[in-house]
Amino acid sequence: MCCRRLKLIYDVTLLKTGFKTGQLRSGVFFVTLNISKQLLSRNDVDLTLTCNSSDFYCVKYVLDREIPQTQFNFEVNGNGISKFFSRLKYLKKSASRDNRKIKRNLFRFLEAIFFPSFKLSSFFVTKHDFCEYDAFLSPAYLIPKEIKAKKYIVLHDLIPLILPGYQDNWKQGKWLYDLCETLNHDDHYFANSEYTRKDFLKYYPKIDPKKIKTTLLACDARFRPREGSINKVKKKYRIPADKKYVFSLCTLEPRKNLLRTITTFIEFLKKNNINDMVFVLGGGHKNDFLLKLDELIKKFSDCKDKIIKIGYVDDEDLPVLYSGAEWFTYTSMYEGFGLPPLEAMSCGCPVIISNNSSLPEVVGDAGILIDWDSDQQHIEAYEKYYFNPQLRKANREKGLARAEEFSWEKCVNTMVKVMKSDCGLN
Repeated sequence: MCCRRLKLIYDVTLLKTGFKTGQLRSGVFFVTLNISKQLLSRNDVDLTLTCNSSDFYCVKYVLDREIPQTQFNFEVNGNGISKFFSRLKYLKKSASRDNRKIKRNLFRFLEAIFFPSFKLSSFFVTKHDFCEYDAFLSPAYLIPKEIKAKKYIVLHDLIPLILPGYQDNWKQGKWLYDLCETLNHDDHYFANSEYTRKDFLKYYPKIDPKKIKTTLLACDARFRPREGSINKVKKKYRIPADKKYVFSLCTLEPRKNLLRTITTFIEFLKKNNINDMVFVLGGGHKNDFLLKLDELIKKFSDCKDKIIKIGYVDDEDLPVLYSGAEWFTYTSMYEGFGLPPLEAMSCGCPVIISNNSSLPEVVGDAGILIDWDSDQQHIEAYEKYYFNPQLRKANREKGLARAEEFSWEKCVNTMVKVMKSDCGLN
């Protein structure tokens, strides 16, 4: 039996989106970050982090901020370094136009460059260097074909290919299109849910079923019941102090079924003559859909103050908003995994979800599951929670127990076990 450590290179390019807080800290960002944390904590993995981006100094900044006092190998390929120097030249040239901006960017650059273990000589990675590794793991992106190590890619969903109305954007979301064009029988894949695994096998039968493994995701450790700061957070996001609220968090786009969710909420209020509750909607938006959403809200002239759009939510405020909500609504048309319902359950918030795609895998019997396209079922679900505090309490407890079944340690344990077995290290 071989007891050598797995020599793994892990692509953290996606962490560049977390250089700024708010709109760019997507679900895939947190997947990339939490896998990084787990891999860095293991003593059976010889890990090197790599970045294929001209913004690699942003990635390093995020790593040192999010995983402080951790030593790691960090490398960038030659293409990335050449783009970096081009960007640095541009920054210097633009100094006269925006002096404060250039100072801020140069400070960030210098801060990253002089971190311990971040040496310029290690930026260049050659094909020969990659040959020294057992495996290359990517949290989403296509792996360069010159990599000779075993390749593993995390698959998230096929929304642009499957969902009506999204096919026109299929080739525009070029990274996913390029990835799917290269799916093959030889490489290895991790699917973020069993539903995602089946979707990829259905649409891309060239994938070897023995080489795609389901590894359920998890949410960040900060998601736990936290109700003590609710008044402060309600004030920050302009939520009336004297109102109870329903919470929803997602990108404001058609797939999230928000027009129906909001319409049925207003109907629920009117039907039952309820005046002590508002709907709080958080998340970034797509401009064209935001116009439709605003037009819908304007139609409810007598109830438009019942819908409160709060935009991007700071990371530290999310657990508080989940914890203080009466329930969380997430009746999406399709999800590859669906982190927000898991985050809500982890904070002790009862959930209403749609009964499609991967969402039942996440929630199980710990919430109310309904048809995404049924107005009546939406209204009935709201009524069940509003008029039945015992049900809310029961699903709060079920949700907390259900959330305990998901962990990043379990997810990465499975990944490492598979990779070590494939490399003959088990």
